Amino acid sequence: MTLSRRSFGQTPTILAVEPADSDALDPLSELDRFAVRSVTERLAADQIDPGVVCVVAADSDRSSVDPGAVSTADGVPRITVSETYDADEAAATAAAGGIYLPLSTISRASFVEAVRDVARRGEAHSVARLRTDAFEQLLDAHDGSLSVKNRAGQYVAAAADGELDRELLYGRTDADLASERDGASHVFEHAHDRTQSVLETGEPIVGAVERYDTGESDRWIERTILPWTGGAGELRGVVGWARDVSEWERERREMQRRIDQLERFTGFVTHDLRSPLQVADGYLELAQAGDHAALDRVENANRRMQELISDFETLVGDAHDGDPHYTRLADMARDVWEVVARESSTLRIDLPDETIVNAERSALRPILENLFTNAIDHGGSDVTVWLGALADGFYVADDGPGIPESERAKVFEAGFTTAEDGTGTGLAIVADAADRLNWEIGVEGSRAGGAKITLRNCMMATDPSRHAPADATYDLTDARDVGSVALAGSVSEDGDEWVVTGGGSDGERAGFYYVYTSVAGPISVRARLADFEGAGRDSQAGLTVRDDAAGGAPYGYVGRTPDDEVETCWRQTRSATPISQRLGSGVADARWLRLDRIGDSLTCYVSRDGHGWRTIDQRPLSLSDPITLGLAVHGGVDRDRATAAFDDVSIRRIAPDEW
Repeated sequence: MTLSRRSFGQTPTILAVEPADSDALDPLSELDRFAVRSVTERLAADQIDPGVVCVVAADSDRSSVDPGAVSTADGVPRITVSETYDADEAAATAAAGGIYLPLSTISRASFVEAVRDVARRGEAHSVARLRTDAFEQLLDAHDGSLSVKNRAGQYVAAAADGELDRELLYGRTDADLASERDGASHVFEHAHDRTQSVLETGEPIVGAVERYDTGESDRWIERTILPWTGGAGELRGVVGWARDVSEWERERREMQRRIDQLERFTGFVTHDLRSPLQVADGYLELAQAGDHAALDRVENANRRMQELISDFETLVGDAHDGDPHYTRLADMARDVWEVVARESSTLRIDLPDETIVNAERSALRPILENLFTNAIDHGGSDVTVWLGALADGFYVADDGPGIPESERAKVFEAGFTTAEDGTGTGLAIVADAADRLNWEIGVEGSRAGGAKITLRNCMMATDPSRHAPADATYDLTDARDVGSVALAGSVSEDGDEWVVTGGGSDGERAGFYYVYTSVAGPISVRARLADFEGAGRDSQAGLTVRDDAAGGAPYGYVGRTPDDEVETCWRQTRSATPISQRLGSGVADARWLRLDRIGDSLTCYVSRDGHGWRTIDQRPLSLSDPITLGLAVHGGVDRDRATAAFDDVSIRRIAPDEW
């Protein structure tokens, strides 16, 4: 787009300054394209508006032009006209950046042409100045970061982005900036690659949305880069703009998740209502034939349908009751089996009745119901089904025909089935529910030759009993950085409070700060996390029990995230990849944390008051005495630290009779 004087709504004007009785500037009436505005008094700053492209002063008395007006003119050229040549006046005009024209030395036509030439240059300067002003306003007002780069990829103009001063950008490339910006180096590297692509190919990039992991949170940037060409079509560089669309992208992804969830819902509701409806129909016929005991099964089926409707309403509304259910797995299994079982089928529960799972009942029930139903559908009416515990979860197995190894990778896909009249929906429902709980689902062969569906990384406990600590206590004695950290951690103690800062990134494997002691035998450590300021979304602060204080040691951990979620982490063998699980709802105010180590088992607890403890997770963890335990803070960001304040810290031996 070419900008002209008309683009700005201004007629280029020559400002003629002369006394009322002078006719020296009359020849200016012969100029075309320019308006002439006469000023017969002292020229003031407010008389030079954006339309003025040239000032012609005819009075030899230079005081008729206010020096302040000249500076205000901001580059508007000025011509001083006199009847005869005056050396002093010529020097003064030149010193002020003006042009001196003695009329006695030039013709009328030459005078007019000289003024026209100066006015044209003034007009070009005015248009360029207005264009620059408009571009600067565009830079500052644009929703995002607008920039211009030359053929070398160096910034020649840029909007202030709130992070970098634009003056620091000029003459530098994104590659130069990447070497200095640790936290966002990959963002600048990507911008440099995109710029080079447009410079080399001339092909624009329009509206590309790119995802970045900054170490604190995922970030999405929308980027457009266009070739910048000159009047002859030659490539001068690129013009581009970028904006952060993270909030919009998160909302879009959440909306897509809800759409996908609702699409699955239509299939789930048909499938899950089918079983209780069949049960109700079958036993209703028996009741009508005089078997009044069958009415109890009809009532159970109707109750299950009501529960399904309630669960589906929760799914559609994405609602929950604010507190995950402390669900006894065996009790729920028996309840579900009562609805789906055939007369000759058998359920065997190979885990303690006290086993609890930290998951909402509405999420856990469809898993058991569909696993049991799938086992019956494929194993026949006389199938035997087992429910048992794993080291980090539970399983459902049967003595049916099993699932060939070649088909095990497909069984959780919607629509896949090996039964002639199957819908391929049941195990897809289980996989979807497990994914929402962040559980890991798998399939194996059972001990009886049938199928075994495993659910791992579950927050559960097979022995949730709470052991009473004895009187023997221990103090925290050591502190150190564990693993690789860019910034060293620290600890300070003020009375009952421990303030711990920790660096590290990419999980525990890349380091944390550890305040600990070494002990042997059954032990309990607890503390209140009074305050926590994370450096990023992956920051952690809590308690840990470890085989030793070296990196890669087996460990268990319970703590909190900056989002007020309770998190457990486990490494059950040396140098293995840690696994974690989070409990989001219902525990935002549970600030007390606790770990009990008894034998080869480690149990995690939380509490709202330091007295009533709730079991969160429990897993086998074989550690060699003496072990280490204490406070751990992990920054989660390369170049920053997280800070946590702990109080009510207690390390106590568990009573021998509880060992």
